[in-house]
Amino acid sequence: MNLVLLLKVVHVLAAIVAVGANVSYAFWLRLAGRDRDRLVWTIEGVRRLDRSVANPAYGVLLVTGVLMVLGGLYSFETGWIATAIVLYVLTAIVGVTLYGPAIRRQLAEAERDPSSADYAAAERRSNLLGAVTFLIVAVIVVLMVTKPF
Repeated sequence: MNLVLLLKVVHVLAAIVAVGANVSYAFWLRLAGRDRDRLVWTIEGVRRLDRSVANPAYGVLLVTGVLMVLGGLYSFETGWIATAIVLYVLTAIVGVTLYGPAIRRQLAEAERDPSSADYAAAERRSNLLGAVTFLIVAVIVVLMVTKPF
């Protein structure tokens, strides 16, 4: 197996891990319900999974993607690659500046009172930002698979 093909395999596996972890968050949070202890435990678990699995996998995606381009397989000027990179940066900005603080607020409100209006507002914000992030990542996946331009 040549190096570029190996990078492509690692790239695809990292995408599966990163996106798969992110998609699972909604299911885990729904299962936790409104029980304070289960909800706090679940939100902390989601944060740990994000930090230790999903985010490193997104880092592997960046590194392997750049290495494939530098290996001559593609060019940074290729439309779908340039668009995917812009969307990747946008996802990182949303994650760091919006989603991270939103999930921390959701955790703080869950620790106080998961049946409160403040918790409901924090949950809505986290869910919205999670959905926006997922949609951006889904567009990146579509670009990577279809290579439309």
